[in-house]
Amino acid sequence: MDIQEYETLISNSLDDVLGGIITANLKLSIAVKKGERVGDGISKYLENKFVGATQHHPHFKESLASPSGKTKNPFDIQTVFEYNGHRELIWIDLKAVNVDNDDTNPDSGTPDKVITLMQSGFFYLAYVIVYYKGLDEGLEFVKHGDKFVKSYFLKNVSRTMRITPANQMQVNGFAEPEYRTREQFLEFLLQKKIESNERKLKKATQELENFKNGILKKQKKNQEEITLDKLKQLNKEQEEKINKL
Repeated sequence: MDIQEYETLISNSLDDVLGGIITANLKLSIAVKKGERVGDGISKYLENKFVGATQHHPHFKESLASPSGKTKNPFDIQTVFEYNGHRELIWIDLKAVNVDNDDTNPDSGTPDKVITLMQSGFFYLAYVIVYYKGLDEGLEFVKHGDKFVKSYFLKNVSRTMRITPANQMQVNGFAEPEYRTREQFLEFLLQKKIESNERKLKKATQELENFKNGILKKQKKNQEEITLDKLKQLNKEQEEKINKL
């Protein structure tokens, strides 16, 4: 079995399990306003259902949901995919996308967690995207295209993925993945880290230049810049008022 065929098998198996969970109960009593995100509630529901659904699965073994109350965790679901005697540890990151939002860029965690996973002898961090809309009471899972669930590996993330200054990956929830080899992904990840740091460096260089010129804060277009001299003048006026008390 070649690598791409193996990856397709895992992805299709994820779609089958989570798609079955969703179609068995399309509506949840989780309150949601138009345009609002309720990803945590949906994620916890799917995590627990996945663990239950894979208790006797032919391939998914030892499934675990993320610890309750713990916000910094590398996975929402951890599972082992077993096939022909090979056991592959997989971290699953669940993303719930509100279809009422035209543009949604949920944080997808730090890119460094896939490095941690590789150091443990594994590779596959899978994103599972589900789509929903708010109802008068609760929410309903809906299809995007012809699917309730879209799963893909981080290695195949859209080229539009960005790494933020806080070292968090962001990608539009409607962006389509694109296939890469594992080695191509490592080169892609390095390039995205370079681009992120170039943006940080550019911003920091501009801010430093502003500070050297006495500008403490840049304002929006057509607004007066906040300079050290301006703040000194305001402070002087305030002190004079106090001195006259």
